[in-house]
Amino acid sequence: MWGGTPAYWEWLSHPDARFFEMAKLKRISWLDIRGKIGTQILSKRTSYCAYLVFKLEDGFYGLLNVKAAVRFADTESDHEVKKRAKVVHFSGQGSGARLPLIRSDGWMELKMGNFFNDTGEDGDVEARLMQIRQNWKHGLIVQGIEFRVE
Repeated sequence: MWGGTPAYWEWLSHPDARFFEMAKLKRISWLDIRGKIGTQILSKRTSYCAYLVFKLEDGFYGLLNVKAAVRFADTESDHEVKKRAKVVHFSGQGSGARLPLIRSDGWMELKMGNFFNDTGEDGDVEARLMQIRQNWKHGLIVQGIEFRVE
């Protein structure tokens, strides 16, 4: 919703990214990143994970107690997914939270959640990263969300 607002996000290219454009968080208080994929284009009877692929700028801040979840968009409400979302940490701190891993391409990835694609007829799967507390966040560069076999 606010991804096109220049005061909050900057769209830029990065020489070692897979995609033409990516989003750089400038300064925002409400973070809600979503990515969707249709189950019909995925392999049937297969487990998948969704990963946020990102980098952090020096001096990033406000990205603590961020929550992530994956849901079947047609069968689970936004309210339900907020209740069961798991805490993830960008900085490698926090007990019991999902932590990021550094990939061989130099980017980082953070596991957002997993799902099982049974018959490929469950509509869209949505991966969501959210931190809706009113504190300022800055310095996140998002390459995208990857859905891949677990």
